[in-house]
Amino acid sequence: MLRKLIIAMLCIAMIGSIAIGCQTEAAEETTEVAEETTEAAGVDLSEMAVGFVNAGPDDYYAQFGDVFKVIAESYGMDVTEVNSDYSPEKELANVQDLIAKGVDAIAVITVGAAGSAASIEAAYEADVPIFFIAGKPEILPGTDLQGHVTDNFVIMGYQVGKWVVDNVEDPVCVNIPGFLGQGPAEGEIVGFDLALTEAGLEPAFLTKSSEWQTTLAIPIVEDLLVSGREFNVIFACNEETAVGVNTVFKEQNVTDKIMISCNGKEIGWEMIENGEMSATSPNPPSLNADLSVQQIVRYLTGEDFLQYLQIMPWDVLTKDNLDQAIPWITADYMAGRQANDFEWDLSYYEDSYTENADIFVDFDAKLVEYLESN
Repeated sequence: MLRKLIIAMLCIAMIGSIAIGCQTEAAEETTEVAEETTEAAGVDLSEMAVGFVNAGPDDYYAQFGDVFKVIAESYGMDVTEVNSDYSPEKELANVQDLIAKGVDAIAVITVGAAGSAASIEAAYEADVPIFFIAGKPEILPGTDLQGHVTDNFVIMGYQVGKWVVDNVEDPVCVNIPGFLGQGPAEGEIVGFDLALTEAGLEPAFLTKSSEWQTTLAIPIVEDLLVSGREFNVIFACNEETAVGVNTVFKEQNVTDKIMISCNGKEIGWEMIENGEMSATSPNPPSLNADLSVQQIVRYLTGEDFLQYLQIMPWDVLTKDNLDQAIPWITADYMAGRQANDFEWDLSYYEDSYTENADIFVDFDAKLVEYLESN
């Protein structure tokens, strides 16, 4: 027994070493490209310090931080990461602390749209460039931010809603939303219901928020099943929530429901391969973080870039196209980036956004209308 345990521990150690080695090798190759870029611009980014303010401790945000640091450090920049623990007050305090430390730029994943206004105002008054990732920030008159990279969560919700309309006969849907107040959760709600109503179907029944968390999703699903509500499709706002749904379904032997989600992370790939989930709209934080760093680099080197960038989702992930998924895991993302297995260059996404600007405007307007009426 002891021998088996030792062998298992050695295997785990070897796997970890291989993963770290792959990440290190990819990061070193990325660094070479980054150094060429900054040398051409005549700017020494190794003297630059960047602050990264994360919204909370869940896996989605952790992946943002991991990739952000690897990419930023490949350019020679020093990164300080702090966490707001879902508190707008702590977010502002984090921004103020980073300003006091003299960082050259700050990137923020905001806890909530309203709270972001104070963070932007603090950076603006201190003349420190501030960039946002994901959730839509609120900008007070007379202030501004330098850059924003986000997925369009309305389009993501719409995509999985369209998949349901096209693939499920007579769908009756339930939606477990994410953390309300940030913007992404509301975006998914709006997009999903839009796809349903366009098809002449009823909007999804909205449960309590799982706040993107597995542990909070479990009692929501349990209460839903006890309630006796009829449904055949459940939209889990993210794959942590989907894990919670799947846990309850397995415990109660629920086999007649179709689950769809958003995120496209590796655990979602597994659930799709196992038939536990049917489709998910991908929004890899690894890509968002990469593009945000590229915005910061362009700002610091005096190059032009689109101030507001939204990523056009290429498709929903299903069993048929999982090989095209962009990894979340840092080592895998960096290896894929180096091999050009997927599009990662800022210019590509700027061109895509510009080409589809009318679509983004239309979906953004629907989100604003929803937020103003709720």
